[in-house]
Amino acid sequence: MQQSVRMLPNWQRTEQADNWFLHHTVLAARQQSSRVISEERDCLAQRAESPATEYLAFLRVLRHLPQQQREAVVLSRGEKLDIRQIAIAMDCSTTAVANHLIAANKTLSSLTGDSFAPQAETFSRVYACLTPPEPLIVGDIGAVCRRLMRRRLLKMAVRLSGVAVLAAMAWMIWRISRIIVY
Repeated sequence: MQQSVRMLPNWQRTEQADNWFLHHTVLAARQQSSRVISEERDCLAQRAESPATEYLAFLRVLRHLPQQQREAVVLSRGEKLDIRQIAIAMDCSTTAVANHLIAANKTLSSLTGDSFAPQAETFSRVYACLTPPEPLIVGDIGAVCRRLMRRRLLKMAVRLSGVAVLAAMAWMIWRISRIIVY
């Protein structure tokens, strides 16, 4: 969020902010992707109503896909982004995204068999349930940034007024000392 406040003046359109946040979300997720998640702690398995064995197998295969293939599947099926948006988020070409999706879908369908389509649909539905409740979603990032800027300006004004008071006191002491000396 601190980086986004610095980047705010550079954004001319909402799409630029969306693209920036998508890209940096993927970068942050890449830093966490080395951690292996157990099935008991997997939020995609916990949120499914009585998950079937096939769905758990689908998730296991998805978790073990190469990183960029896994990202492409999550962004396309979970976030419902088009190939261009995925390419921007992953910082690669649309051709590379298409290749990652093809490879991931081929691996998932070969290991899950005929249940690929229903399991992929279950994944999409469960992923959509992970969205936070409406009151927690920040509607206008500009309003949040303006509020942060107001806080920053208020702190700066308090500091400046403190310095001004100290300067006034120093000036008064100097003036009094000049009067006493003469």
